[in-house]
Amino acid sequence: MGLLLGTLQLFYPLLIAAVVLFIYALIKQSWKLMLISAILLYPDAWYFSGSPRFPWAIFVPLIQVVLAALFYLKKRKFK
Repeated sequence: MGLLLGTLQLFYPLLIAAVVLFIYALIKQSWKLMLISAILLYPDAWYFSGSPRFPWAIFVPLIQVVLAALFYLKKRKFK
């Protein structure tokens, strides 16, 4: 994790990309984009969960995974 967020300096780019994809996925109701957003947010959530103030932060990407499942089931229901 130190290589990804520290050495490569990808903390803010991953966070910004995850938020932008999250908003776009909500607008489009795309389950694929929501899963990509959750994957991009996971390293930042893992980093924040190491803090004693935010041990629950590791579970934040699960919100996106649940939304992706709901979008998938909704799209599958209409087909």
